[in-house]
Formats: sequence, structure tokens, C-alpha cells
Amino acid sequence: MNEPTNEYGLAKKIVHHLDYGTANLDSRIQYRLQAARQHALEAYAEPRHSFSLAWAGHGHSSHRAHSPFRAWVPLALLVLGLMFATYWQNTQEVNDVSEIDAHLLAQDLPIHAFIDNGFDTWLEGSSQE
Repeated sequence: MNEPTNEYGLAKKIVHHLDYGTANLDSRIQYRLQAARQHALEAYAEPRHSFSLAWAGHGHSSHRAHSPFRAWVPLALLVLGLMFATYWQNTQEVNDVSEIDAHLLAQDLPIHAFIDNGFDTWLEGSSQE
């Protein structure tokens, strides 16, 4: 068998063999094949829309696809994320302070130790260690 040197030659041979084979087919089968081909071409021609990330210069969209809502969604998510981070950080700080207070109150220190001015200095020095 002679091998074609390029894709165009191979495609031409395939078309020739298919045309030769369809010449001897019944008219009903030819009609059904034509209808199936037409259906396949119509399905191929319809644009398929799907969700995907569009980077700069990519993506197939028209001006209709750009709505003001789409521009505000990332900004709203960023603001919500910052609010959550601030809330979580403040909650952790309150928990840390209350944990220190509970630890100090649970120790066996006399009450005058809390009133002593040197106690604050000692407390700051011991908390840095």
C-alpha cells in the first residue's frame, strides 16, 4: 500500500474509499447517513459555554458577559475575608488575656502581690522569658 506523504493525501484517500462504499448503499441508508452528518455538523457549529478561569487575553466572551456584579464579587470576598481575619485575631487576643488572668488567679499568690508596684515589673520580665 502506498503511504501518503501528508495528511491531505491521506484524507483524500479516505474520502475516495468512503464515496466508493456509499455508492452501492440503499437510498434509505444514504438518507440516514446524510441526516446523521447534518446533525453532527449542527452540533459542532453550536458554541459550547462552560465556566472556566479566563486569564488575560484568553477566554471567549462578549461584552454582554461582563456585568457589574461580576466585578464586585472578588472585592466583596476580599472584604469578608479581611473582616473574618480581624474578628479571629481579636477573639484570640481576648482568649489569651483571659487565659493569663485565669492563670494568675489560680496561683497561690497573696493579695498584696497584686497591689505591689514591683509586681508589674516582675510580671513583664517573666512574661518575656
